[in-house]
Amino acid sequence: MSTRTLCSATRCRRRAILRRNSAAQPPRNSAAQFCAILAQFPDGSATHRHRYRQFKQAVYFLEKDWQKVQVAYKERGGNPLKHFGFLLLGVISAILSLCWLIHIVLYIFIRQPAPASQFLNEYFMLLDNALPLLGTATYAIFAFYLLFCVLKGNLKFGLRFFLIPIHPMRVGNTMMNSFLFNVLLLLLCAVSAVQFCATAFATYARLTAVDMLFGVQVRNLIFLQYFFRHDVFIYLIVGVMAMTGLYLGVFPTDKRALDDADDDAPPM
Repeated sequence: MSTRTLCSATRCRRRAILRRNSAAQPPRNSAAQFCAILAQFPDGSATHRHRYRQFKQAVYFLEKDWQKVQVAYKERGGNPLKHFGFLLLGVISAILSLCWLIHIVLYIFIRQPAPASQFLNEYFMLLDNALPLLGTATYAIFAFYLLFCVLKGNLKFGLRFFLIPIHPMRVGNTMMNSFLFNVLLLLLCAVSAVQFCATAFATYARLTAVDMLFGVQVRNLIFLQYFFRHDVFIYLIVGVMAMTGLYLGVFPTDKRALDDADDDAPPM
């Protein structure tokens, strides 16, 4: 095969990849149309803030589409190992979520009067007996997974309901305000995550400073003791988890808010 024939075949393959990606997700709005939409926000009213959040969602999806085009044209679809890595992370996340749900049901909800099963508590202790600090490392994985869910859930909520601005975290392309917003969110949720882990893993964390603080002092505060005694916060967590799973099962993809709403935008 000659060099000219090889170059021609490569160009044809790139065009085919571009057509396939364009057919899969055709961008309805160009960057010029977005600039025209942005000019429609003269004040800071609630309507315009809601509209501006929709605009930020559209820009977020436009940037993702542009990245896909670049990967399709310059990298011939990208490294397949990257996609296998994302698949592996998805499987691990599903396993962690399922383990959390089973542990909450067996250890917290079913008490007669002792928990029906120690489940993860016993698993952590077995790991510590096999190799010191291995149980602690697994405990940390389950705890940090909760914080990861906070960041991911915040982005998903902002992309779908437009009640809060979106602040995506992207490697090499994250704005400073997005860093500060996500750090603030993690700081607000870190205490709740630690308290939840202290409750869920009370057997494993017994006789520790965390158990004394969250398992004794915080649980017996005058105003909060009723909520902790009846596991109100735990029921809220499981309820939100169930509603989220049902909602994502019915609407699995993120809808682009400006696809149909901005046909009346002035052309550039």
